[in-house]
Amino acid sequence: MIAIRHTGIYVADIVLLENFYRTVFEMIPICSMERDSGRLFDELLGMKVELMTSKLVTPYGKKQGQGDMIELVKVLTDTGVSDFPKDHPIYTIGNAHIAFGVDDIKAVVRAIIDNGGQQKTDIQIMKNGNSCCFCTDPEGNWIELIQRK
Repeated sequence: MIAIRHTGIYVADIVLLENFYRTVFEMIPICSMERDSGRLFDELLGMKVELMTSKLVTPYGKKQGQGDMIELVKVLTDTGVSDFPKDHPIYTIGNAHIAFGVDDIKAVVRAIIDNGGQQKTDIQIMKNGNSCCFCTDPEGNWIELIQRK
């Protein structure tokens, strides 16, 4: 069996982003701001580091027992990692987006804006009848919202 376990997002302000995803998407923390270090992370990032991670799961993911999870990662080091520009276009190579299925796209867009994110496109009806809109979180990470018809 192959399954997607989570999507990792490197963040500058882990407190801000954890609160954003908990509030806007009703995500539940599996772990919150846990510190970790070791050879794997040093090798991965090319320097001695300590990481702080929060793993958040949607109510559906919690019910299923797997998937529907994001992992927010804050690098804790004096040298740090360069921040991705906040207003980067979605087509930037290596950039990604995370898509959420929602019941009320207008309410979620409003919650994103109210919690420091931005609406980047109007809500559109796609050929398949689903509603779709792109937004960003407070640090500029791209979010796609999909409301099924």
